[in-house]
Amino acid sequence: MSEVHRERYGVSDDEVDIERIRLAKLAEFLDPGTFRLLTRVGVEPGMHVLELGAGTGSVSAWLAEQVGPDGRVMSTDIDLRFHASMPPNVIVRQHDAARDPLPAGHFHLVHARAVIQHIPERVEVLARLKAALRPGGAMVIEDGAMAEFAEQALPEPLGSIHRMVAHASAPQWRDPDTGVRILGWMRELGLEDLDAIGKVRIMRPHEASGEWWFLALERAVPRLVEAGAVTEPDAAAALEQMREPGFAMLGPTSIATIGRKPALA
Repeated sequence: MSEVHRERYGVSDDEVDIERIRLAKLAEFLDPGTFRLLTRVGVEPGMHVLELGAGTGSVSAWLAEQVGPDGRVMSTDIDLRFHASMPPNVIVRQHDAARDPLPAGHFHLVHARAVIQHIPERVEVLARLKAALRPGGAMVIEDGAMAEFAEQALPEPLGSIHRMVAHASAPQWRDPDTGVRILGWMRELGLEDLDAIGKVRIMRPHEASGEWWFLALERAVPRLVEAGAVTEPDAAAALEQMREPGFAMLGPTSIATIGRKPALA
């Protein structure tokens, strides 16, 4: 894998195991809602579907069942170290959404979850996804509104460390408010039948709802200590606070935005 791909995903080789667990927890937490959403939009046998930024591939595997043996799922990610084995109707491809081509006018449905916020060329990528859709095809983008998540009231020192990590990548890569911008970008790209669904959920320790984030904090805290941004006692205290019995916090607001490429006249 190229150094560019490693850098864009942000996971070194010695962090692969914990990141694999974290992504599995995130999928466990988010997949049921994603499956309901995609069922509502419509996934039928024989469809060709693109899953952009597939992570572990859990959504791709579910899509493969829905489209059946006559359908195809293209499951892409910039980093395939975490991608599980797939059934034969899934094409797994290492793919940089901002640079690598997609087949034009090919897909009945394209879906991306928690991906667009991490790509600097966000609008250009959405335009690429539109070009990859067949006329009348659906684009479904799930992304977050992270600002409120970062600034919620939490006990100290956990609150300070949470804010550091939540804001850490924003200046270079991540737009924390991508979720609220997608609708406008879809409108400007000429997509039709626009719709959006928002949801905020509770996060708890020792459950998938919270562990996807608490594992990210665990991974980040040693770096913060090494950089002198956090003391070792504060780091230890924060890691205890986030797994105390009864602890709960708000998760990011998730916004699913839906649009369709205009059908041919």
